[in-house]
Amino acid sequence: MTRKRRNWERSVLLVITNLFLASIYLAACGVYPEHRPRGEVKRTDNMTMNQERRDLNERVTKNPGSFQQHVPEGYQLTAAVDVNQESETARIIYEIMLDEVNLPMANVIQSFTLHPDMIHVFHAAELPHSNVINTYETTLEPGKVPKGLSLAKGYVLKAREELESQYLRNYTDMYVKISYGPNDQRTEQYVHLQAKPSARMIEYMKSLDKKEKQEK
Repeated sequence: MTRKRRNWERSVLLVITNLFLASIYLAACGVYPEHRPRGEVKRTDNMTMNQERRDLNERVTKNPGSFQQHVPEGYQLTAAVDVNQESETARIIYEIMLDEVNLPMANVIQSFTLHPDMIHVFHAAELPHSNVINTYETTLEPGKVPKGLSLAKGYVLKAREELESQYLRNYTDMYVKISYGPNDQRTEQYVHLQAKPSARMIEYMKSLDKKEKQEK
């Protein structure tokens, strides 16, 4: 075999090798980003946290009646509230759970906020929370995994001496937005839920009441 022929074969082999390595690199960097290894689909909608925040805040303050008092047909939606106390600091944890679906729900977005008074009892700049910040879609279908979708957020409670009881009266109120479906046909549903307090939460609220009475 001539030297010219060997050099040509080396060049071809080098090009093929580089193309192969480049394809691996591009795939890893997301040139084919529509699905993750587990089959999750990358979101293509234009929904943002600012939009969800604005929508919830405006509805709660200007049109609270737009939130249904009953969960729409098609799924189960529940809410819970718990407390985690570390030393002198207490964290109030709110969670919603969407499950038992009996219809396809593509790209489910969950968002919630609390009663506006709660901004006075937490060390928080805002109350709304949402999974709209997620990169990949969550689709729920009857009989398929995942079986449900939850969303939770913890808020740090102010020191007891800073708390005013009138602002805690509505601590179980949760205003929830559920949206799903293709980008051009989104279904948006708004629900007013009463979060179920845990046993710890009930006892904690009793301790606050007791302390307030002692101080009077």
